[in-house]
Amino acid sequence: MKIVQWFKRKLNPRAAAAPIRDNSPKPLREFVYLDEVSLRSLLSSQTGEVTEGKSEQSSDSLQTQLDSTLAATAPMLAKSELTSRFQTTNSSTLQTSRKATVQSWFREFHSLTGLRLIEPAETLPTITDISELLAVENPSIVTPARELKRGTLVEFRVKLKADPVFHLGTMVTEFSSMVDEAPELFAGNNVFSSLFEAQRVNNILQRLLAGLIPIRAEALDYRIVFIDGVEYVAHKDCLNNINISETHLELVGVTEHLAYWKDIRRVLFSDAEFTMLCRVARSDLQSTWTPVKLGDLFRDVAPDMVEAINTASRSPFEGANGGTSINTNELLLNQALTQYKDALLFETGKQLTPQQHAEITGQIAQLGQRAATAVGQRSAFQYLLSSLREMTDLNVGPDKDVELRDNARLSTGLPLFPSATNNLTTVVTDAPALPDTSTPRLLDVEVIAIYW
Repeated sequence: MKIVQWFKRKLNPRAAAAPIRDNSPKPLREFVYLDEVSLRSLLSSQTGEVTEGKSEQSSDSLQTQLDSTLAATAPMLAKSELTSRFQTTNSSTLQTSRKATVQSWFREFHSLTGLRLIEPAETLPTITDISELLAVENPSIVTPARELKRGTLVEFRVKLKADPVFHLGTMVTEFSSMVDEAPELFAGNNVFSSLFEAQRVNNILQRLLAGLIPIRAEALDYRIVFIDGVEYVAHKDCLNNINISETHLELVGVTEHLAYWKDIRRVLFSDAEFTMLCRVARSDLQSTWTPVKLGDLFRDVAPDMVEAINTASRSPFEGANGGTSINTNELLLNQALTQYKDALLFETGKQLTPQQHAEITGQIAQLGQRAATAVGQRSAFQYLLSSLREMTDLNVGPDKDVELRDNARLSTGLPLFPSATNNLTTVVTDAPALPDTSTPRLLDVEVIAIYW
């Protein structure tokens, strides 16, 4: 026993002195995602070095060192037993020790003050008008959106969920597995069988994602307000007494599957609330975002593929209300093509003569018949673009063209996979009501940690 105590003192000189413990309450922090590489790099930039371990975490490793040291002088039988114990102890504590070390890095980094531009506010002032709001100097209460520059560190409470692209891909994959195991349960089910149309797109999607999971996180405590031509990120509780329109703020970014500490099924599909620490990836707020980053590689050669990826998950399944039976998908495509045409003319500053306008309107009516398939819809957009180019000599780049198509689909609710909806559905009016087009503003970020 004395020999063991002597070895402990030699291997850990601090063990002789009783540790001074801080009994003050500390926040309960449990991680669901932590990017160790980013955290270590950021901490090194501030402290100059990163400690690989803490004294509190050395007890298990101390035991393994003691075992191997005793083995050097013990008989052969004892050496065999102690070597086996060394291997077992080491393998069982490696992951736990590493995660404990990473958490200590985070605690050290999070305690550094002045690094975060926006962080959860502890006290909020009472604000009654816009002038008082603009006079606040705390950026965690209100800050111009232009101050959100690339690399800025921010922290928000969010409602976390997977991007619809990943959500749809996961649903298609899981459903295909269920059908393979019990096909008789889904025989004759038109809604579920329509998912097979998305299987090929999903295969490409999974290849492009390559282990990355795109997420969307709604900021719970902050809203976007527009004052005198300037966008501001403001705490929602400070806007209660101010008559001003608000827009939701969403944080978007890609995360690494292997960096999640919990099963993603428990984290990304339940709208759970967490705190997210991240860095701004693109300066200022955005109106569009591509969840599949590798898709940008093919934007010049295959812009329709990028469009398909971005729109594949947007309301793929739609219900119906009571009323007159009409072909909803054709009407939605007609509306999307009309909006696309108007957006192209506005973007390029071109105008149509009355005769050209009548001709284009007739073409759109005919193109609506191509709404039955995803390929037909894409060809309708391409045909309309070619016609407008011949009439007005308009010139629009591929990136802008994809953006205009995407916006037209989103605002009209046109599904990319038409067979997933009922082509002949029942609605109350002669045309389906357009969905709410007020979309949140997006903050593109690189996620460092997600915890609660």
